[in-house]
Amino acid sequence: MDRLNDTGGASIRRRIIQLLNTGPLGARELSRELRQSEKEIHAHLAHVGRSLKAGGRRLVIEPPVCLNCGFIFRDRSRPQPPGQCPRCRKTRIRRPRYAIG
Repeated sequence: MDRLNDTGGASIRRRIIQLLNTGPLGARELSRELRQSEKEIHAHLAHVGRSLKAGGRRLVIEPPVCLNCGFIFRDRSRPQPPGQCPRCRKTRIRRPRYAIG
């Protein structure tokens, strides 16, 4: 069976929405709560964003910030965290948090 059409994926996405309705969370927190890898959570978040948009709501992504130079990744729309800062090239980056708006 195709994994995207699997009802397990849909229920995970519903649970992500339920958890995000309680307040902002990071992928690591969602990963622990749902027992899914962070990579899987990021894939689900992309779908959650589309589902929310269809319902007149949106997935709000609190942008990642470089902890070395303070660069804010404002224009980043993907749910995955960046690998390094474009300004200082360091990898100490505060991970994004997600909420429903």
